[in-house]
Amino acid sequence: MIQSILLFLSFLLTYQSGFKHIWTVPAKGETLVTDNLGNPIVIQGDALTKFRDNGTLFRLYSNKRLGKITSVDAMNPLKIVVFYKDFSRVLFLDNTLTENGTPIELEKMELEQASQVCASYDNGVWVFDGVAYTLTRFNQQMQKTVQILNLNQILNYAPQPVFMMEHDNHLYMSVPDRGILQFDIFGTYIRTIPIIGINRFQVLGTTLYYSKKPGLLQAFQIKTLQESQLELPVKDYIDMRINQDRLYLLRNDSLSVYQFPASTQE
Repeated sequence: MIQSILLFLSFLLTYQSGFKHIWTVPAKGETLVTDNLGNPIVIQGDALTKFRDNGTLFRLYSNKRLGKITSVDAMNPLKIVVFYKDFSRVLFLDNTLTENGTPIELEKMELEQASQVCASYDNGVWVFDGVAYTLTRFNQQMQKTVQILNLNQILNYAPQPVFMMEHDNHLYMSVPDRGILQFDIFGTYIRTIPIIGINRFQVLGTTLYYSKKPGLLQAFQIKTLQESQLELPVKDYIDMRINQDRLYLLRNDSLSVYQFPASTQE
């Protein structure tokens, strides 16, 4: 949290020094995640490619029986959550990308059409049902601990989220034409953060990071509502992640890692 706050404060300064390139490796993918140890995972179709934090290839994983991967959440590197929307399945992987148990069939858990899944505290998961507009949290044993019914009635519109994540006892859900919805750990709606048109983002500490304009890392301070931006080293990236003092950029044929400018680490 301290590093993310320092990073945000540095955005407020006029700082011209560039990023330091650390390594680049060949990689093809559609999305990118990192675990809290700085190990990046590239998602491409039904396959995952995990690298070590120094850029060396670590593990590959693919399960063609479940089709295309919809999302991956590596919040807990020992229990990575992999969601397959087309088959309404959730699969858990350990830190070596080895399957941890059999896939969870969400349809058998009274979920008509799960559209978003993310990790939660204590090895739980959140699931959003795009037909019934329910938000449900399951514990490690996949027992319901929270369920919010008729979220469309609470919000007065039918939300169609494209991404969600939990951080620091809050759930954040991106509905591109409305903003980023914030809930507490009990599923209670708090507010909508007025950032429109965002598909993916990160929340670190009290700062929400996203990239809406090519070549710009944008930061929204959740408590103070301050906004700022930092120019990135390249513009032609597919996905982006921040982990401590590092910036991960997935491009068409490569994965590159940079160190943030020195002032962001002071």
